[in-house]
Amino acid sequence: MSTAMSAKSRLTVDQVDAKCLSYLRDEADGLGKKAMELTDSWGQAMFILDRETVERLFNVIGFSEDVVSGVYDGVCDIAYVKHNVSGEPDRAEFTYHALDAACLVLRGFTDLGAALDEVDDGNAEKLIAEERPLFDRIMDSLPDYCRNLMFSPEVAARVVTSLGGDVSADKLYELAWLFGGQNTKDLEGRRGVSTQFIRAFTLTLSATV
Repeated sequence: MSTAMSAKSRLTVDQVDAKCLSYLRDEADGLGKKAMELTDSWGQAMFILDRETVERLFNVIGFSEDVVSGVYDGVCDIAYVKHNVSGEPDRAEFTYHALDAACLVLRGFTDLGAALDEVDDGNAEKLIAEERPLFDRIMDSLPDYCRNLMFSPEVAARVVTSLGGDVSADKLYELAWLFGGQNTKDLEGRRGVSTQFIRAFTLTLSATV
């Protein structure tokens, strides 16, 4: 295992307890920077998540109730993105781009850019197949609209790369069909994989590597 862990140990999800919520504050700088890097990986698109969705996903992943109930506020407290709404006070938000980073930080990772460094074209299918029940639960727990938001597999590959993995666009296009049951190609050859697939792919790995 090459990922730098500092003084922390790499934990399994069921070993993460409420005390680990302090890791979000300890690693606030790295978590915020990784969320912004992932925002750029998706084409500078921001997707705001509500508390219910965040808590549902962290519950499905298998975190304890104490962790599930604290993770939304723990990430919002970092205030890496502010949301300005007319007539309302500015507020910090939790975006999709913090999901993987928060999961990894809670498990003790400090080098988020190397967290998935064991994942590549040669083993990505096997790793997801071994965790297929978790992958399917995450897929089913993501908002319905994620199934119909299609991004190029090149975007998906950049997302994986930002977390240290090395899975090609071609491989992700293949896996999106194998595990997600869909992909797209238009008349000019542009390919697409669903947000639902790539979110479930990286979250499954972030919870299990």
